[in-house]
Amino acid sequence: MSDTFPDNEIMEKAIDLAEQYRKVLHEMPERAFEEHETTAFIKKTCGGYPVRGIDLGMETGAVYWLDAGCDETVAFRADIDAVPTESGPKHLCGHDAHAAALLGAMHFLCEQNGQGDRPPGRGLPYNVLFVFQPAEEGTRGAKAMIDHGLFEKAPQRPKRIFGIHNRPEVPCGEIVVHKGPLMSEKSVFMISMKGVPGHGSLPHKCVDPIVAAASLISGIQTVVSRNTDPFRPVICTVNSVRAGDPDIAVPSEALITGYIRSFDHDTHLRMEERLARLAESTAEAYECRCEIKITRMVPAVDNPEELYDIAAKAAEAAAGKDHITDSEPSLASEDFAVYGKELPAFFYWVGSGTPGKENAPWHDPAFRVDDDYLKTAVPLICAALTTE
Repeated sequence: MSDTFPDNEIMEKAIDLAEQYRKVLHEMPERAFEEHETTAFIKKTCGGYPVRGIDLGMETGAVYWLDAGCDETVAFRADIDAVPTESGPKHLCGHDAHAAALLGAMHFLCEQNGQGDRPPGRGLPYNVLFVFQPAEEGTRGAKAMIDHGLFEKAPQRPKRIFGIHNRPEVPCGEIVVHKGPLMSEKSVFMISMKGVPGHGSLPHKCVDPIVAAASLISGIQTVVSRNTDPFRPVICTVNSVRAGDPDIAVPSEALITGYIRSFDHDTHLRMEERLARLAESTAEAYECRCEIKITRMVPAVDNPEELYDIAAKAAEAAAGKDHITDSEPSLASEDFAVYGKELPAFFYWVGSGTPGKENAPWHDPAFRVDDDYLKTAVPLICAALTTE
């Protein structure tokens, strides 16, 4: 924690509380839109502070507003859900640490606002909207909160919103402040190849959708290598193929699902167009019928130049100038990007890797957040929300 940030005794208490909160949250991992225990804990904790709850009519997630008597409000979002795995949900992306950090920041900011045990008069430059968002995994929670009136039901529409995510490839104590695209736009697709089922001994009486699906999967890779600009990264991944049964030689359908990720929107549109045309032409070539559904999930996280100076100033106040860094963007996606379509939005990465070690990436079974992560994350949230 930087000595430039005020009231270190209060901050130390806020970090200590955040560490306690994280231990509790880590033991109650819950899937997207099923974060009932997590939400109950957050609401119970927030009930101990002079903040106003905002009811969005959602079963999970929580929103609170700190009235500092200011003319403007700044928001901060933390996600709360866990990663679904074959053995049940687990916190393999660090959302428990994000939620705990925002709760710790709430303690500090309420104290700074002259509430609780401190005398009045310290004040904050902005009112604060605390957003505890469900369902970041699957990139559906931000849109759900907006659709339920997040910014309309808040006492004031925020002038900007910040977000935070741990980054295990970055050493603990460092903050990534990046201008421009940071995380990718994402679409998901489902392609159904429909054939004619029958006995394997009579291939001329059948139309095999598995053969058509196999050809399409190989062909998809040529779209990336031959139809898009190599200086504008794009990924098109097939992540599931389902077809057939051991007792049926030639099935009636092969179902392919996957996703497209890119930083550049025009490249993304080109990829969607070529994927659809390739699927249709492949189906025709193999005498199949084809059904294609492409769903746009989230835009790219694109940190605007207009917020960069404020974001960098806050990071320096929280961690010191020597601990501010930049990083190559990631083709992973984040639904924090959805907020950026509503108001100015800036997203930080905070180092969560143990220095000197090879740290497992997000969603890896060996993923972990370094114990010192909150010593940077909590001050950063507070600085972002109080930097003018």
